[in-house]
Amino acid sequence: MPLDLHVFRTLSDNAGALLHDPATGACAAVDVPDAGEMLAAARAKGWTISDIFITHAHHDHTQGVAEVKQATGATVVGPADARTSAPLDRVIGEGDSVALAGERFEIWHTPGHSDGHLSYIGLGSKIALVGDVVFVMGCGRVQPGQMDRMWTSLSRIMALPGDIRLVTGHDYTLANARFARSVDPTNAALAARFAEAETAKAEGRFWALTTIAEEQATNPFFRAGEPALAAAVHLAGKPASQVFAALREAKNKF
Repeated sequence: MPLDLHVFRTLSDNAGALLHDPATGACAAVDVPDAGEMLAAARAKGWTISDIFITHAHHDHTQGVAEVKQATGATVVGPADARTSAPLDRVIGEGDSVALAGERFEIWHTPGHSDGHLSYIGLGSKIALVGDVVFVMGCGRVQPGQMDRMWTSLSRIMALPGDIRLVTGHDYTLANARFARSVDPTNAALAARFAEAETAKAEGRFWALTTIAEEQATNPFFRAGEPALAAAVHLAGKPASQVFAALREAKNKF
């Protein structure tokens, strides 16, 4: 039986996410930006949080972990550098795996946005928890000097099957779409998605869930190997990693 997935707005633009196994009742919170909102979302669904999966140590992803653990007794797993901000029961890293009932998630170390950033890859459930590495039509900010690491992390995620759903860490969708259009103006799929982002914003809809296939078609950072994107940053014929770095710098200034 497939996992239930609930993604919702928490704080101003963070994604709250809950994974629920209907057969066993097991339920994982993906990061905890706000404890009260996470607990309320689970209560509204009739779910009880049994696990907390931390993607990275940034405060806006971990500040509610201790309160949710105290309220539910949930088991908390995450990267070593989250130990200072969250009560971890188990430190995990590259090559490990975690399970939610019968569903297994491979753990990938995906640094660039933060040193210890992890992505949880569920090939069976077709769900990947990618934190702040990938956003809808965008990617996370990159630590100084970490462009190559971020490109490596993105490249791993980009190679996943197209039907994998990506649970991202924030809804920056309209801003990302505006930048994407500025560097990829002839992309018809992007034009349609940009219009959808404008409608979603106008209607107050939260948008932090996407797929690999959708990002391959519309995300400029996934498309750094395309000639049109290289030309947009005056790097025709240069390696995709170099184009990615230029695109990310351009987004910083956009």
